[in-house]
Amino acid sequence: MKKITNILVVMDSASDHQAALVQAINIAEKTSANIELFLVAYNSHFVSHWSFDQAQLDALQKEYLASKSRWLETYLLEVKSLDIVVNMDVVWHSDVSCAVLAKVASTETSMVIKSTKKDSTINQIFFTPSDWQLLEHCPVPLLLTKNIREYSYRSIMAAVDPGKTHDKAEKLDVKILQAGLIMAELFARQAHVCHCYQPMGIELWQAMSVVGMEQSSVKGDFNEYSDYSDAIKDHHKTIFDELLSNFTVDEKLTHLVAGTAEYQLPELVKAYEIDLLVMGMGNNGKFIGNTIEKILDKVDCDILSIRCPS
Repeated sequence: MKKITNILVVMDSASDHQAALVQAINIAEKTSANIELFLVAYNSHFVSHWSFDQAQLDALQKEYLASKSRWLETYLLEVKSLDIVVNMDVVWHSDVSCAVLAKVASTETSMVIKSTKKDSTINQIFFTPSDWQLLEHCPVPLLLTKNIREYSYRSIMAAVDPGKTHDKAEKLDVKILQAGLIMAELFARQAHVCHCYQPMGIELWQAMSVVGMEQSSVKGDFNEYSDYSDAIKDHHKTIFDELLSNFTVDEKLTHLVAGTAEYQLPELVKAYEIDLLVMGMGNNGKFIGNTIEKILDKVDCDILSIRCPS
């Protein structure tokens, strides 16, 4: 992750609490980054009302944007009072994610911060369609925050998958680790690092034996499933250690866990009371090794998404 110099904060005019701005201020105070308050405004009633001619529509849109600008200026003054360089921009667009991506493409944005909602009934973060679109396409680090606590990040975890599948995945793991360590340093914490791997289930192992298929893993053939499991663990420990060897990470904070990331990652987040989870998005719109949709809905913490290098 590059140095954080310009933070784009996606404001939410429907909320009294601007969670994204709170975290942006926390980060800007530690990095001296500039902040831009970005509001995407749209009113479908103006567009669909049959009695308005184009001139009236233009006037209504202009006044609507002006009213949103006046609302945004109240936050502008608040941020300026903290000696943070801050700007603002209000745009008319029906799709928040498209507007944000266009803004990022035309500016030197280092990080995008957007709030997410928390469903109190099911005790999970609720990701909007715009959140999913940004996760899949945002080219810079994307922080999705709910910021429901009084304090900032106290426990940070980077989730990696150091399988030797292709070069981009390896580069992405490095970027995830770098981002996790940078965020941990900013908040004077140490970063946990986890790698979840999934060995072949014993049922499939036994089925392969029945049909006479070769039972092989990383190193040769094994007659016992326990030998296979040990070999798989040794293999993943080797590549996990190799990834970590270029970084300063407390061994006590590294977690090599057998099982799917879909199940194990939320368990790790709960067990270590993680506030911020740093994870990667591949160019195919998937979390490396697992679909991102299956993981994020089960993780009760802020998410910092890092894109696969192009």
